[in-house]
Amino acid sequence: MSDSQKDASFSFPVIDVPATSKNLKKLRESRGISVANLQQLLEMTNPQSIYTWEDSGRKYLPRLDNLVILSKIYKVSIDDLIILKESGEAVLSIGESRPPYGYSSEVIKFIKLNASENMKRAIEKYFEFSF
Repeated sequence: MSDSQKDASFSFPVIDVPATSKNLKKLRESRGISVANLQQLLEMTNPQSIYTWEDSGRKYLPRLDNLVILSKIYKVSIDDLIILKESGEAVLSIGESRPPYGYSSEVIKFIKLNASENMKRAIEKYFEFSF
């Protein structure tokens, strides 16, 4: 790798998990939907997941299927549910060491915390990667 390649950097989207958690709560409350109502709409047996998604200190977000449902309930796009970090916060050096397949450690942690067991098995099988 040349020195010019080592000095190069690029920007890619990174989810701001705490800001997204706050946004999910704000969207629910602004529509007058209680946690209990949302629990019923999502057909969940208990509301703990919703509280966890909306707790900016916990760093958990809904799975993609739940994000799709939330976007329909709140009548917004998925892009409006998710808050991205500012581009300056998401710059990586091209030469920076990355885990296999270009996933950052933050993405791997997010997958570990949020992916279903079936999804984890599919990722492990397809990418020959273990959690």
